Amino acid sequence: MKNIKSLYVLGLFAIVVLLSSCLSTIVLEDDEIVKQNETKIQTYLSSQSLSFTKATNGIYYAVTAGDTSGRKSLATGDTVRVQYVISRLDGFKLDSSTQTKPFVFMYGGSTSIFMKILPLIRESQKATFIIPSTQALGSQTFPNLPANSPIKVDVSWFKAYSENADIDRYVLTNKLTLTGNYSNGLRYIRTQEGTGDYMASGKIAKVKYTGKFLNGKIFDSNVNTSDSLKITIGASSGFVTGFQRGVELMKVGEKATLIFPSSIGYGTTGKGTIPGESPLIFDVQVIAVSDN
Repeated sequence: MKNIKSLYVLGLFAIVVLLSSCLSTIVLEDDEIVKQNETKIQTYLSSQSLSFTKATNGIYYAVTAGDTSGRKSLATGDTVRVQYVISRLDGFKLDSSTQTKPFVFMYGGSTSIFMKILPLIRESQKATFIIPSTQALGSQTFPNLPANSPIKVDVSWFKAYSENADIDRYVLTNKLTLTGNYSNGLRYIRTQEGTGDYMASGKIAKVKYTGKFLNGKIFDSNVNTSDSLKITIGASSGFVTGFQRGVELMKVGEKATLIFPSSIGYGTTGKGTIPGESPLIFDVQVIAVSDN
């Protein structure tokens, strides 16, 4: 029995030693790849006149044009368009966008290398990035690119489109103070206190409004007419969610500005003169409320 136990223990020990040896080999191989990449990158950098900065993720980058006025912080959900050229370090071009067709991806929902490099620069800047294989294509082999090869990416232009960011910039530029900022994207700004109570569900609010885009262009208004828009509080009406929910926050006699993204507006398709993906502004006043 003791001999069987001894053999069992020796067997387990042998397996542990074998696994440790394999893991050590893998670690050594990984370390060697990192060292080889760094040597190749440093050789390349020494031949360049640019001054490169090393980011915490190991990527080297140099801004080649542009200023610091552009947006830098990207947010999850932003639609990003980028013009680029990807090359080997010897200058052989591997891939590129075209002038009329930039690469498009959603920030936060992609594993693209652009997720790693674009946060390092601003929208107005051009830059060159030198990316070690561990942050690029790794051990994968592609046509004209051996496994574990560092690559160079030249970015000539990128733009992130975010309705919420555009709304935030509008609020900041116009020095507006938010009364409420809601999870669905609605920004509520009270511009005049109401004299009545909050409106109960089922009541009919009579509203004067002016609708406009962030650039100030008016697309609809009933202010200069004798008519008022009627909205049933708490109902699922034909009005877009941002407008409906904004009015429901108001008191009788109150004036407010409602700003909201297309996700609670007219969506990606738009309506009439309102293009898809348009954040909207409504200046609203509740002039009366009734039971019907």
